[in-house]
Amino acid sequence: MSGSSASRSRNARALRLDDNVCPHCGRELQAEWVEFPPALQKKYDRPGEWYYHPCTPACEQKNDQREWEIMRREARVEVLRHRSGISKRMKGYTFSSFKPYIGPGAARAAERVEHYLKAWEENRDAGRGLYFCGDVGTGKTHLAVAVMNDLISRKRVPALFVTVPELLDNLRGAYMTPGRDLDEWMEAVKNAELLILDDLGAEKPTPWVQERVFVIVNHRYRETLPTIFTSNTGPKDLAKQLGERTASRIISMCDWISLEGEDYREAEARRTS
Repeated sequence: MSGSSASRSRNARALRLDDNVCPHCGRELQAEWVEFPPALQKKYDRPGEWYYHPCTPACEQKNDQREWEIMRREARVEVLRHRSGISKRMKGYTFSSFKPYIGPGAARAAERVEHYLKAWEENRDAGRGLYFCGDVGTGKTHLAVAVMNDLISRKRVPALFVTVPELLDNLRGAYMTPGRDLDEWMEAVKNAELLILDDLGAEKPTPWVQERVFVIVNHRYRETLPTIFTSNTGPKDLAKQLGERTASRIISMCDWISLEGEDYREAEARRTS
């Protein structure tokens, strides 16, 4: 090992001993071992380094943005996006790409979403979610995924996107196919830090469908885990579609956002043609 590399290693060891408290507020920090990618292993002549999570956003802004830390955060965001279940197209669903002028409710919806994100910590602690309601193509999924992408990028929130009809198909397949791990899949859905249930109410409301949806909603309601729903079903018809128990919980755990007007994609296509 070269002299400079040995010096870096000694400094890193000293840093690990001294950095277990925040230099800005004195709180004890939570440590995580970060393994460097091959390029940085070669550059810094070591396999990784201890990373101490900032205790508050204010303290985080005061910390130096070391090269490996920046790369680690970017990599973490990409891992979260990969695990979220959103498609390649949906990764581009952001607030900047949302067109609030398309429908009469779009601008109001975008404003309410911004308020929700500003109070994310409070909403997360209370298990408060959002319910986007409107006709096909009014921008419900775009806004829901924009919330998800924003929280993954800024807060690195582990989130999961699930289309309800596909979820139910997976559950049916797990029951019918030996060896499929139904429990593991359900646990991932039930316990995601943030869950988007897209296209709720699209399935025929059979007792089996209602019971499967209730199991997920009830668990997240009890554990105060925020859930974002998109649906064509309004509050008046929610109980008929999903059952009284599920409807009651969704109504109490979500802020309702109505999106009205013509098909978002068709209107935007006409505007740009």
